Amino acid sequence: MTQELTWGRRYLMCPPTHFDVTYAINPWMDVTVTVDRARAQRQWDALVATLREAGAQVETLAPHPSLPDLVFTANLGIVDGDSFVAARMRHPERRDEPAHAANWFREHGYSVRHLSEDVVQEGAGDGLPFEGTLVAGYRTRSSASSYVELARLTDARILPVELVDERFYHVDIVFCPLDARSALLAPTKVDAQSARLIQELVGDPILLTDAEAEAFSANTVVVGRTLVMPACSPRLDGELRARGFEPVVVDVSEFLKAGGGPRCLTLALDVQLSSQDTAALADRYTAHNYHPLPVTVTAAEGAWVHDDRGRRYLDALSAYSALNFGHRHPRLVGAAQQQLGRVTLTSRAFSNDQLGPFARDLSALTGKDRMLPMNTGAEAVETALKAARKWGYEVKGVAPGRATIIVCDGNFHGRTTTIVSFSDDPLARGGFGPYAPGFVSVPFGDAAALEAALKAHGEDVVGFLVEPIQGEAGVILPPDGYLRAARRLCSEHGALLIADEIQSGLGRTGRTFACDHESVVPDIYVLGKALGGGIVALSAIAGDDDVLGVFEPGTHGSTFGGNPLACAVGRAVLELLASGEPQANAARQGTKLRTALDSAAPAVLDDVRSRGLWFGLDLRARHGSARDICEQLLGVGVLAKDTHEQTVRLAPPLTITDAETDWLLERLLETLAAGELLRLAAPPEASSFAA
Repeated sequence: MTQELTWGRRYLMCPPTHFDVTYAINPWMDVTVTVDRARAQRQWDALVATLREAGAQVETLAPHPSLPDLVFTANLGIVDGDSFVAARMRHPERRDEPAHAANWFREHGYSVRHLSEDVVQEGAGDGLPFEGTLVAGYRTRSSASSYVELARLTDARILPVELVDERFYHVDIVFCPLDARSALLAPTKVDAQSARLIQELVGDPILLTDAEAEAFSANTVVVGRTLVMPACSPRLDGELRARGFEPVVVDVSEFLKAGGGPRCLTLALDVQLSSQDTAALADRYTAHNYHPLPVTVTAAEGAWVHDDRGRRYLDALSAYSALNFGHRHPRLVGAAQQQLGRVTLTSRAFSNDQLGPFARDLSALTGKDRMLPMNTGAEAVETALKAARKWGYEVKGVAPGRATIIVCDGNFHGRTTTIVSFSDDPLARGGFGPYAPGFVSVPFGDAAALEAALKAHGEDVVGFLVEPIQGEAGVILPPDGYLRAARRLCSEHGALLIADEIQSGLGRTGRTFACDHESVVPDIYVLGKALGGGIVALSAIAGDDDVLGVFEPGTHGSTFGGNPLACAVGRAVLELLASGEPQANAARQGTKLRTALDSAAPAVLDDVRSRGLWFGLDLRARHGSARDICEQLLGVGVLAKDTHEQTVRLAPPLTITDAETDWLLERLLETLAAGELLRLAAPPEASSFAA
């Protein structure tokens, strides 16, 4: 069963002692209709009893003789933990209510905060939390601008919802969170974009008919699995019960004369709107092996991400190329969802129906006989090292314990104990000895040094492990012809050429593999990151029978390697690459970026290195450190990452559009050209009303 709401067990209510309809501020109110106050009291008492029976705690706010609508406590403000943000009412008849409520909150230990007088925000009636997002109504009552201010006051992530029917003047009449995955939604009472965004947020909302919406079915109070409702059609009753809810219909007909239902009569007191400082939690409860930029990503699509304050950023890092196809690519998500409904893991003790087709397609892409699936990039590198050593002993005939693998200075292949043994990065290597023997390092890009090492170690050399482009080192490209020379030298000396294409491969450089730029085919491809589409961890090595044929049952394996979920996503990734469009777009957009950056290089940059959509920008020292610049880019809505002291890495998704590239360039060039740590305005809020 889906997790219940994290709020909805404590409510503030006001007795209808002075409730009446003496003015009309919504289409439901008619001053000629008499309110039966005694009946209203009975209905209110019954509602309180129902809520308490369901397990809710109800506290009461004293009524006031001059405030007949005070009974609708949902509109008094918004609770945020131990704080209360008082509402700002649109109509003068209700403007004194929030001050009356604020006194109650102060008396009960809450801090009271106020919105500015020039905005309108009618409390929780126009703001309902769903899984960390405040679904916030505007136009008919609350103003769009109020939510920019509310976000600053509470740090809340806000999804603005435009209400389009004057009869449905608050969001709590059209939307009701039910649990962590369900909600009621009257889709015709909000604009089309808002309806789409709510459905994306919720995933599987129950859509109300117009008749159900007009019966105020969305104005429901939720207490665990109990739904206290003013009306529930047979269709809706069946749908709710099928999802494990218990609808309980209560009579609130007297209050409907003023356009209010059960939700309007209650204000939840146990809401925590402020974004929990999840970054602080991570800092407290995880080892300090990363130093992230100060942003917490909570949602993403395509080239864009949103943080926990609703701000929008263009992701120009793509998780170090794991997101080559952008966030949540529809075809990749679809493949994952379809497989999630079938089978996700079997282990390699049994066959599954996704591994074979994936292995066939990856072998075809690489032009190799077979592949070996793993999960992370480091695992794939370890697998390639084991393959090379075993090949050396069993095929080449290297003496036992003598197998040697040549690597490059400045390399980055992962952080396992074997891999850091041949790293020259003091942070990655220091303190993790003793180190594995059998590795020799040569300068990257120096074919003569490679040849000398091959000659010096002779028949013991089983392989040369190389990144076609060194990513962690700062997107360092070797001289033209280096990979061709490495291919020739390895062939001449009987050593395997092992290309670590974990970051450089799968379209990043404008070709399927970075080796393709020199028409080089390695003996072993090492692949990862983007192979899993940014959804699952998936890596692999690919090679011919004479290399991968050395593995037998028991010599290598992984419980999750080749799992059907990862393979299903991997197949979808390969289908995207087969079209050639990601590669072509990477080349096209990369050229546009490079041309623009070259024009800025004389004044701002020491060097620009790129291939396709992969860039290393070396900053002149007077423009600050790379970390400084990345933080300034963060401030204008761009996510990038520093490496070493003066290099900024850029690796936007291969799916980036012309308009998105222009957007990125404008902010990047403005930041660089300022010649100092910029103080640019923050990016526009991601909210639809901000446009």
